[in-house]
Amino acid sequence: MRENKERNYLIDNLKVLLMLMVVFGHVIEYYIKSSDLLRGIYIFIYLFHMPLFVFISGYFSKNVEKCRVGLLKSLLIPYVFFNIVWYVIASIWTGEFIFSLFNPGWTLWYLISLFIWRLLIKYLSKIKYIIAISILGALTISIIPNSYSLGFMLRTVTFLPFFLIGYFTKERTINNIKSINKGFSFGIIVLFVGVSYFITINNLLNYKFFYNSQSYYDTGLSTLEGMIFRGLLYIATIVLGICIINITPKSKLLFTGIAKSTMNIYVFHIYLVILLYGAIPKWNMGVIRNILLLTSPLLIMYILSKKPINTMYIKIFNPINNIVYPKTLGILKKVKRLLGI
Repeated sequence: MRENKERNYLIDNLKVLLMLMVVFGHVIEYYIKSSDLLRGIYIFIYLFHMPLFVFISGYFSKNVEKCRVGLLKSLLIPYVFFNIVWYVIASIWTGEFIFSLFNPGWTLWYLISLFIWRLLIKYLSKIKYIIAISILGALTISIIPNSYSLGFMLRTVTFLPFFLIGYFTKERTINNIKSINKGFSFGIIVLFVGVSYFITINNLLNYKFFYNSQSYYDTGLSTLEGMIFRGLLYIATIVLGICIINITPKSKLLFTGIAKSTMNIYVFHIYLVILLYGAIPKWNMGVIRNILLLTSPLLIMYILSKKPINTMYIKIFNPINNIVYPKTLGILKKVKRLLGI
């Protein structure tokens, strides 16, 4: 893989593809119960899109100190801000006051989980067999019933192996992946599409199992069944992820530049998706609905990747960071002094 000093086009293209899957998955989520086809597609997307995103985050976290320096500004403060926004909207919608920093609104779990992974990677990377240990921890934590009460921590643990794999992955490993026969990779991907649809039509697994955010019990599985299926899911995700990386172009394409705006798309797209739910009722099963479901993710990504959205994001967080960051830093320094760190 040729490393470009400014941008890594392979990773950029991969980020755009994965972000499209994120948006598309959220667009169809409202309609999957009434369509086996959409539910099969949904399960296929959830096999790889967030694990690969987490892998990429780990891959670009090798400069530990650089990543740790910007954690407050780039992750924690945006997480708190958007979580407040989410719960304000939810409270208005439901007529009841709802708020919790430990139960992130919809997609925001990724921001706080990434904050924790990057905060701890300096120490985790020194532990022998940490990837194996993290997988064991991920298999075990979902034994806890009603694990939704754990909030973001469950996903933080269950996705940690992918972050660690990304962190320890070398450039030569990516080069080796790119040397695999493309036809073989396409074949494996098609196979997984078929498996996803087979799971759907035979009701083999609750689609919520693929969220990695609920206990085995909450998804209708025994502890043994859950651990076996979670283990198989990790294997399938790694194999599928390798194939996705292999077929992703490594040259600059028309849409490659959208990769610079993935943060904007990630935090803002859910609000456009909610508006879309109102525009496409569940009972509308016709051609128009299907066209909107296919085209709306592309439109959402196009809108949110434009410069005005990035400017708005900067204008929101520059003043907030200027006020909150120094105070938060001061508090952390006092805590460190008290603890003797």
